[in-house]
Formats: sequence, structure tokens, C-alpha cells
Amino acid sequence: MHSVRGWVTGAAVFAAAFLLWNVLAASIPVLLLLFTSVLLAAALRPIVDRLSTRIAYGAAVGVTFGVAIVAVAGLGFALLQPVAAELAKLIAAIPSYASALQTQLAVAQRYVENDQTARQLASALANSASGAATALGLSLLNGPKIIATAIGDGVLIVLLAIGWMLSAGELEQFVLGLIAPKPREDWRAAFADISVRLGAYVQGVVINGVVVGVVMSAVLAVVGVPYALLLGFVTALFQAIPMVGGVISGPIILLVALATSGWEKTLIVLVFFTIVQILDGNVLTPIIFGQRVQLSFLLIIFSTVVGGTLLGVSGAFLAVPAAAALQVFIVRILAPAIRSTH
Repeated sequence: MHSVRGWVTGAAVFAAAFLLWNVLAASIPVLLLLFTSVLLAAALRPIVDRLSTRIAYGAAVGVTFGVAIVAVAGLGFALLQPVAAELAKLIAAIPSYASALQTQLAVAQRYVENDQTARQLASALANSASGAATALGLSLLNGPKIIATAIGDGVLIVLLAIGWMLSAGELEQFVLGLIAPKPREDWRAAFADISVRLGAYVQGVVINGVVVGVVMSAVLAVVGVPYALLLGFVTALFQAIPMVGGVISGPIILLVALATSGWEKTLIVLVFFTIVQILDGNVLTPIIFGQRVQLSFLLIIFSTVVGGTLLGVSGAFLAVPAAAALQVFIVRILAPAIRSTH
């Protein structure tokens, strides 16, 4: 009888754990959208707070989000046509660029020393170039679907951010009301610190992406590599992933440069791209993520790798602000609670 009960209990626990895992897995996309909306609200919060000293808080939220939407829509409209035109030209030219890439890699084989392993590696790169370019083309053909999904997610994120902005104060008061009076001020300070760090992160990501994207577009245009605007846009997008974005965007830029412009211009682009990434990693990134978000280099790398491994690109992007919030919770709430018990 006891063995049957044990088996039934074990099966019930396993079934409950399996159900909970599936529910959490299905909820991850929604949670990611919610967290992104919280980031957006935190970034716009300083503007809303300034406006709310002159007009009603709800009106300040409406004006802030209205101006932000108009500004983003205007910028998107100004960039959409040239970027879309370059993207369409790139998709149409992918077969010829694949052949050119194979030719360039084949040329490189002649300069490789008589090392069998090196020659095999160069040969493998040359043979796979066509397949990789074709796969990239197939992915780009889903552009309209990706754009439609991005617009839908963007609208949802804005609506969630507005809702969060309007209800965050009441939600904070509700949570603080559940906490004992003694640690309540610590929790209030933690909430304020998290909001400041999340806002600083979003503002820093935007500034960093714009600066690096514009610089790379200018470099590519001066060197004479086609699709300079599109490649600069790609660079700016991947700069949103701290420390790792350049590792992703770099090969894309270099492959396009090699296929369209040859080895000489590709090496020039490589030199400038490396310089930009070094300056970004040693000047911009420490200011943005070190001083303002107050995260160490090791924690940024660790959280980005873990987030990317678990949730892909979106996880890598959201890992740093999540780590910043977790750090505040540990330092301001958990650590003092542990010390007080001893």
C-alpha cells in the first residue's frame, strides 16, 4: 500500500513539475515583452517626472509617449526607405555575391603556406560560402513577416509600458504595504535604484548604438563598400548586446565587404571596425555600463552569455538589465537580511 502511494505521489510531483516547466516555457515570450516594456518605461520615467511638475501625471505620460512615438516613427520613416532599398538589392544580388565570395576565398588559398590543415580549412570556407549566403538570403526573404511581427510586438510593448508607467506607483505601494515597517525603506530605495539603473541602461544602449552605427556607416561609405547604411544599421542593432554585439556584427560586415569589394577593402574595414570596437569597449561601454549601470565587466559578460544561451538574442539583450536589478536586490535587500540574522 505504501509503495503504491509513493509511486502515485512521485508521479504527481513529476507531472506537476512537468506542467510548471511547460507553463514557464510558454510564458517566456510574454515575460520578455513585459520586461522590455518595463525598460522602456524606466528610460522615459525622468522625462515624465519633469513634466508632471507642470501638468497632471497622466497627461505627462501621454505627452512623453506621444512625442517618443512620433520621433521614432519619423526616424523610422526616414531610414526605412533607403535601408529597405539596400536590403532588396542585397537579396537580389546574393547568388552573384556567393560566387564572388567563393572566388575571393579561393584566391586566399594560394597565399596559404603549404599546410594541409590550413588548405583544408580555406577550402571548406570556400565551399560553404555559397550555402551560407543562400541560407542568409532565405532568412532575409522572411523580412516582411519579421517586420510585421516586430511592429506588433512594438505596439504591445508601448501599451504595456504606458500601463506600467500609470500603475507602477500603486503597485509599489501595494508591495511596500506587505513588508514590515523596518525594512520598508530599504525596499523603497531598492525600487528607486533599480528604476534608475534600468533607465540608464536603455539610454546608454541607444547612445552606444547610434554612435557606433553612424561611425561604421561613414567608414564603409568612405572606403567604398556597398550597403553602408544597411550594415551600419545592423551594427547599431547588435551593439545593444554589450561586449558581444561586435562579435556578431563583425563577420556579417566583413563577409559583405569581401564579397562586394575584395580583400584590400575588407582588410581596411577590419582595421577600422577593430579600432571602433576597441574605443567602444574602453571608452563608451565603461561609461555607460560601468559608471551608470554599475556592473563589472565580468558580470556583464557572464550575464550576457547566460542570457544568450538560455533565451537567444533577446535573452542576451535583456540579461544585463536583469543582472543590474538582481544586483540591487542582493546588495540592498538580501545581504543586509542575511547579516541581520547573525
